[in-house]
Amino acid sequence: MADASRKPPFDLDSMTAQQLNALIEAAEAKRAEKQEEAKAALLEEFRGKAAELGLELDKLLPGATPAQPSGRRTRRDAGGSIAVRFRGPNGETWSGRGRMPKWLSVMEAQGRKREEFRI
Repeated sequence: MADASRKPPFDLDSMTAQQLNALIEAAEAKRAEKQEEAKAALLEEFRGKAAELGLELDKLLPGATPAQPSGRRTRRDAGGSIAVRFRGPNGETWSGRGRMPKWLSVMEAQGRKREEFRI
C-alpha cells in the first residue's frame, strides 16, 4: 500500500478542470497502449508454448488471432488528433466531431451563433 505521506507526482488541487481533463485523456490513452502491449506479449508467450508442444495457437484458440478484415475501410485519419475548430469563452475547445459540448449548447440556447466560436 502507498505511503500516505508520499506526495503525488501532480498537484491535482492546483490544476484547472481543462488540465485535469487533459491528464485523464493522456492517462487513458497510455493505459490502452500498455494493455495492448501486454495482450500482444501474452499472445506471443502462448504461441511459443504451443509451438513447444507442436501445436498451433490458432487451432487451439480460434479467436486468439485478429479477425480477418471485414469489408469496412479504416479512416485515413483514424487514431490521429483532430484539429480544434471551436473555442469557448473560458478556453474550452471542441473539434466539431462527436456530441456538442455542454458549453456550446448553453451558448446556443442563449441565442449565440456557433460561428462566433469558430477558430
